[in-house]
Amino acid sequence: MGRGLLSRRLGLVLLVVVGCQKMGCGTKSESMKYRLWEPDFKFSVAQIEDRCASEQASLTARLDAIGKLGKGADFQSGCLALERALNDFQESLSPLIFLKYVSDKPEIREAAGKCESAVEQYRVEIFAREDLYASLKSASEKAASLNPDDKKLMDEFVLAFKRNGLELSKTDREKFIEKKKRIVVLETEFSKELIEWNDWVELTDQELEGVPESFKQRLKKTPSGKFKVTVQYPDYYPFMDNASNAAARKKLEHKFYLRGGVKNRERLDETLRLRDETAKMLGYANHAAYVLDDRMAKTPQAVATFLENVGSRIKAKALSDLKELQAAKNADLGAQSDGAFHSHDWRYYDNLLKKTKYRVDTQAIKEYFPLEVVNKGMFEIYQTLLGVTFVEDRTLQVWHPSVQAYRVKRGDTTVAIFFMDLFPREGKYGHAAAFTIVQGCANEDGTYQLPISSIVANFNPPTEGKPSLLEHSEVETLFHEFGHIMHQVLTTATYASFSGTSVKRDFVEAPSQMLENWVWDSSAIKKLSGHYQDKTKTLPEDQIQRLIQAKLLNVGIRYSRQLLFATLDQRYHTNPNADTTEVYAELAKSLMHIPIPEGTLPQAGFGHLMGGYDSGYYGYLWSEVYAQDMFTRFEKEGLLNPKTGGDYRTWILEKGGALEPMDLIRGFLGRAPNEDAFYRSLGL
Repeated sequence: MGRGLLSRRLGLVLLVVVGCQKMGCGTKSESMKYRLWEPDFKFSVAQIEDRCASEQASLTARLDAIGKLGKGADFQSGCLALERALNDFQESLSPLIFLKYVSDKPEIREAAGKCESAVEQYRVEIFAREDLYASLKSASEKAASLNPDDKKLMDEFVLAFKRNGLELSKTDREKFIEKKKRIVVLETEFSKELIEWNDWVELTDQELEGVPESFKQRLKKTPSGKFKVTVQYPDYYPFMDNASNAAARKKLEHKFYLRGGVKNRERLDETLRLRDETAKMLGYANHAAYVLDDRMAKTPQAVATFLENVGSRIKAKALSDLKELQAAKNADLGAQSDGAFHSHDWRYYDNLLKKTKYRVDTQAIKEYFPLEVVNKGMFEIYQTLLGVTFVEDRTLQVWHPSVQAYRVKRGDTTVAIFFMDLFPREGKYGHAAAFTIVQGCANEDGTYQLPISSIVANFNPPTEGKPSLLEHSEVETLFHEFGHIMHQVLTTATYASFSGTSVKRDFVEAPSQMLENWVWDSSAIKKLSGHYQDKTKTLPEDQIQRLIQAKLLNVGIRYSRQLLFATLDQRYHTNPNADTTEVYAELAKSLMHIPIPEGTLPQAGFGHLMGGYDSGYYGYLWSEVYAQDMFTRFEKEGLLNPKTGGDYRTWILEKGGALEPMDLIRGFLGRAPNEDAFYRSLGL
């Protein structure tokens, strides 16, 4: 869950097609030069409001001019002009909308969120304009001689209009637009509720038994002298992994599963109904059918078959895992065990089995993964594989003092910029994600617009006497998100519509999932580790081997959890009138085999469903099949083989959405993909 929302298209989050930056898109010249546009992140509330309004007015004027062309429109004056207009708009607004997720000032987050909502509603209006659609259709009729990139861009625009109701009657289109606008409002409010949610439990020193001393030391205290443990990830997961007091775990988990509350449950329920209604207005059976029509999977039936196959393969392992977890609990509690296995038990006993069965102490291992050392090793691996270098640049403007900025270079030439915002702040986006701030594309004058992206994460911050220390799972998360950054910033796509992670959503995770494999390799772990008190001491080989052996511990339960989320998403979007709490409870019991806590609303905190992964959560499992198959080339040719890494950069990272995912995979592998490596990676 921590890696959802990996690539927000800022300013035009829901826009199906976006394009390049201010100089406009054209064909790349053979001798490439780069243009850097440095974003500004310093805005007042008034400046945000003024720019948001003025940019909409400016865009409207440009769209009006395109709409007036009618039958006189061609690719240049219609399609390309629309792309340029939309992306001038995005370029201006993306940095300030980004502040909704990262600003430490609540009034700035509020203003940025309002701008984002206004822009997304405006998007609905844009792609429901008859005059624009008429111009685009006229241009498409003259598109026979276009090159493949131009033809694909044209087709994507026309499809975007069709999928936004332009084939409907005027009366139905007006209803469609109002429903889509309402969905935007609900999604924005849902996201804001989660970002601003601030709940905690008060616990005594005794209730904190088992948690690391470093964890306890950083906790704030309440006026009564008790410890304040929040439902935010940096508190929640370490506590659930280590706290031996089951009642305390249950208390915190109950709060965690109420994030978003009744209001978010109601927003989700209304959104599901509206999505279903708009899909049916376009002739689809349901929202899932509408979404999947434009994905690799194509149909809900294909997704259902895929999920059923995964479920049948892992069920026996999941039940075996559960039996082992229950035995661990019974052995731990003896006569005090209630003989049942609860949701607040599984993280604790999973961690306990790591420590007892494999002698893997996650807290002790953390000492070998100070963030500075992990970053250095990660950079070395990515630089070797992809033929680039990363150079910190402290002159670039950032939005918070803890943020670091880097230039990506090929030789002496800067080809991209990325930021790293890795520590939690109040009101900050609560997961780990890679945000695109500027899309890369070829400009008319032959230059290439430098892509700009940022990792946003919530790792433990440094404390007095100790740097930020990562659990191995967090090293994996960082490696994954940095893979998304590379996908975004190493693009060579002509159009930003196909730039970086602008690929089919059920493929977008694959490039980063493939790169997670490096954190399970002994030689790579040595590069990534170094004890915080003596960085020359890497994680000992015997501990590395035990860590690798423990990788498959409870893999059945963990993948059953992913299966639960994917199936839940499909059920919600094929049967929108069902009770969302009851559906969640039913699937948790039947698929993960562990019931949800009574009286909770876990769906109210499921941000993916209201943040771009609606009917698409299956993509995490779907894309992992391709990720593990792609990794087989590195297994055969070497994990640090620059030639293989170069092919990966060329085929998978650079082309983006210019080609269909299956063409990219075949190009890299030299054959059709299969699922063998995926199931082998699960030990099946």
